Amino acid sequence: MLKTRVGFVISLLLIVLALSPVLAQDDPTVITVYNNTGTLQFDSGGSNPEVLAEIQDYIISETGIRLDVIVPPGGTAAQEKLNLLLGSSDPLDTFQAARWTDYRDVIIPLNDLLDEYAQDIRAAIPESEWRKCTDPEGNIMCIPRTSPASPYITWVRGDWLEELGLEVPTTVEELETVMAAFQEMNPDAVIGTRPADYAKATVGGWTEYGYSNWPDPDDGNRIKPWVLQDGVQDWVAKMNEWWNNGWFFADTFTSFEEPELFRTCNVGIWSGWYSRITLIVPQVQDGCPGMEYIRTSITGPEGYLATVNQQPTSGYVVTKKSQNPDAVVRYINWLYADVENDITARYGIKDKHWWWVDEENKIVDRDQESGYVSEFTLPHPIIETRYSILDPARAWHLEYLGGQYYDLSDAKMPFDAELAWDETRIADEVPGLGDINRLIEEQLILFITGARPLDQWDAFIEDLYRAGMDEYIDALTTQYAEITGM
Repeated sequence: MLKTRVGFVISLLLIVLALSPVLAQDDPTVITVYNNTGTLQFDSGGSNPEVLAEIQDYIISETGIRLDVIVPPGGTAAQEKLNLLLGSSDPLDTFQAARWTDYRDVIIPLNDLLDEYAQDIRAAIPESEWRKCTDPEGNIMCIPRTSPASPYITWVRGDWLEELGLEVPTTVEELETVMAAFQEMNPDAVIGTRPADYAKATVGGWTEYGYSNWPDPDDGNRIKPWVLQDGVQDWVAKMNEWWNNGWFFADTFTSFEEPELFRTCNVGIWSGWYSRITLIVPQVQDGCPGMEYIRTSITGPEGYLATVNQQPTSGYVVTKKSQNPDAVVRYINWLYADVENDITARYGIKDKHWWWVDEENKIVDRDQESGYVSEFTLPHPIIETRYSILDPARAWHLEYLGGQYYDLSDAKMPFDAELAWDETRIADEVPGLGDINRLIEEQLILFITGARPLDQWDAFIEDLYRAGMDEYIDALTTQYAEITGM
């Protein structure tokens, strides 16, 4: 009788084990994802529903987790939608927080979940990147979304250098010689940049800390914004000199379409965000025969022009109302565990929606008409660059993203690179912060273009203090002391 019962139990266990994939498929753990990562590329309102369901089922069979993905609307409505989800009884397990500090009241610490379920995530993401996701008490509040990088580099027309017999410039003086020669050869030659880029791409050459908050030794090491550094006025004077030389594109500080600027074939120097070169140039080269750009490492009186783009406090967070917080971490860990998992989340099912062209070198091709637009992807550059996609228009971009983009050796490291500033708190403590930032943005442009004379620099600084600069410095200094214990 006993043997019969034991045999029955064993048989039952074998049946359960045999059916376990089916059970996982029929009764998966559900997580609701607001995929506001910015990677969804819709040209027809999202994926084909049948294809999406097929890929969803495949991921369930692999993980036991079903992702219900909410697609954000465009523009500012995306943030409004997120706010509504957080304030309602609707399910929401995870989303990408641009600054986790903005959501500290509605998200949970992840320490225990990471210890138990995130072995592959922790192995892949360097320890230094977790600091931006960690509060002063040691609570890890997000899984990092980005890494420190060097996107604000100066690029020079290599074909023009060759035509003129010039070397790749390494100093500001050499860069100026090159630009003058370019314009002598082509009077329409210009320096291209963007209002959001030019300071980060150049101010390091004239300042100790570059585009960074910094400690002022002449004021008790109080922490001050980048614009108050010694050397900023000299940098502005140099930018004004370049403007007066007619080197900057005339519409730099008004409005222009970057692809249209490059289509003129007149950009001799680009000083700004890297992908304007790696993505736009390959698309317009046919109209500019021979056009090629070379990445430079330029130094000024105080060192490298570029400043490292420090990692923000951005990452994937888990909400307090999540019913399955472990599943969120388990799913993200699955993406990191194997390169094919991440490709599946981005492109679909292997050998149907994507396939290896060269598995050893991790080169992928895909069906661009598959009907799937990546709802299940939760990217980080670390896993995005484990493979490349067979797409001539993106080949250079992906190669650059996998290498030089993360080369920090020829850019200035910010003083506060590893500090997780609570910018929400700073904004609360500094009522005039918006006015300060507006003054900096607007007045620097006026100085550079000559609309405001440089002999009014001291008056500009006084304007900043009238707008609340002392409160800003106090907020930075207080928080710096809390974070560092200094």
